[in-house]
Amino acid sequence: MIEVKNSIRFKKRHPTIRIQSVKQLGVMAGCILEFLYSHRVFIFLTAFILAVFQSFWQFLNLRANFPPGPFHLPFIGNALNFDQAYPHRTFLKFKKIFGPVFTIHLPNPVVVIADFDLLKKVNSLHGNALSGRPSGYVYGIFTVHKPDGDGITLCQGERWSAQRRFALRTLRDFGMGKSILENKINDHLGRLLKRMDSYLEVENGICKAKIDLSLHISFCVGGIINDLVMGRHHYFGDPEFVYFKKLIDNTLKGFASPSLQLVDAFPLTRFFVPYYRQYVREGFAIQTYFIKEIQKHVDTYDVETEPTNFIDAYLKDMHESNHKHMSLQSLAIDSGDLWTGGMETTVTALRWAILYLIHYPEVQAKLHKEIDNYLDVTPAQVSERHLLPYVQATIDELLRITNVLPWGIPHQALEDIEVEGHVIRAGTTVMFQVGTVHFDESNFPEPNVFKPERFLDEFGNYVPHKKLIPFGIGKRQCLGESLARMEVFLIFVALVQNFSFHAIDEKLPSIERRPGMTCVPHSYVCEIRKRHKNLIMADNNQFEK
Repeated sequence: MIEVKNSIRFKKRHPTIRIQSVKQLGVMAGCILEFLYSHRVFIFLTAFILAVFQSFWQFLNLRANFPPGPFHLPFIGNALNFDQAYPHRTFLKFKKIFGPVFTIHLPNPVVVIADFDLLKKVNSLHGNALSGRPSGYVYGIFTVHKPDGDGITLCQGERWSAQRRFALRTLRDFGMGKSILENKINDHLGRLLKRMDSYLEVENGICKAKIDLSLHISFCVGGIINDLVMGRHHYFGDPEFVYFKKLIDNTLKGFASPSLQLVDAFPLTRFFVPYYRQYVREGFAIQTYFIKEIQKHVDTYDVETEPTNFIDAYLKDMHESNHKHMSLQSLAIDSGDLWTGGMETTVTALRWAILYLIHYPEVQAKLHKEIDNYLDVTPAQVSERHLLPYVQATIDELLRITNVLPWGIPHQALEDIEVEGHVIRAGTTVMFQVGTVHFDESNFPEPNVFKPERFLDEFGNYVPHKKLIPFGIGKRQCLGESLARMEVFLIFVALVQNFSFHAIDEKLPSIERRPGMTCVPHSYVCEIRKRHKNLIMADNNQFEK
């Protein structure tokens, strides 16, 4: 649970800001859990009977209140219907049968909107009404089951508006979309390039190395988001970072799992789902990590000093505005949301990028040619993206085909609305299915083929596709989109400019996906080869390896 030994206080002269301690609640909950666990057979039977009754109630009485959808089983819903690693395939199949609006059960009913034009129309007409987040049991575990949630990602209403508005303003102040942030990215990118270069050895006249880039990319992207959120970064190999990254990975993997969806629908089953305890323990460990970080900032906070990171800026705003929705608990959750959102999806996209270059050497060759022709030995700048149309096309195709968030983050209807003749009641969970848009043949012909050329015209000019929406659509569109696009562009170009990537002994690494909230590749080791005598990177890189 969230725990702070003492009330958190600003230095002398400043008002006290407190965060609710739930240590006693945690002890009490632990005692209750132990009692229930000792009587698990009785509790299991009770939970099973109640869950089956609830499922049959939904099955027999509530079906008419939702758009049509596939047949679902009591208790487990449509869990057996889905390809967990490629859920977009199942969604596309359902779309062909039931149309662009249909209902699935996970096991609670979820209304799916699976068409770009309809998503655009719905968000234009009902954007505010669909800006909510589900308030189920699993969603509420880490927000102490507040009615409207907390933080940025799992929050709605006035509290969410306050957190999002502050986060957007602060990130813009820190240079999101500006050269000041580009310099910060280049600092951490330089660390990555130098570290990769240190592994290289000359063999048969080729400077090369065999390496798993996952952790290296994670430290690079993690360093950027750490600087923004905390004002510091971890040195490469720091066990604290490695442990924290593992917690994030496990939580995201479990979040979309059928077992936790079962717990969300029938909370009593949490006593019998083996993974549930680990999920809760690791989730609160993440919050504790940020609570401890916030405590450090509170101890050193000075109202006269201009903030250089998100946490300090939040503390300053709390001190000056005393806004009712700004609290240290919200700050801890905000920080975790920003860190996870800014870290995991970008790292995953870059890991996929290298993997696809290995599988498609002809694409890699075209990238080398374009970068060498236009940049030569000059590092890339975001303002020069227009000079690299094939690079832009390749990045767009990577964002489309990798479908990093295959399930998305569900919405909740805050009021009754009508969509394509179907009344969606307030409180209904609604899913914007971006994967079905990106893999719909009518939008992107041969959707399962990696083809950057689909984003180029007949003259080789880059042409953005209006139906490419990897960062979502509507009021809940990713607030860090410009940061993510900047990171992916600069890091991707620098990697391809300095190195080439190859399979080891001509054995291609797996391109199959692993199931989870984020679509991650299996771990792989590749061969990297240096392309130039000297590294090409921004001049402001003065740092340790």
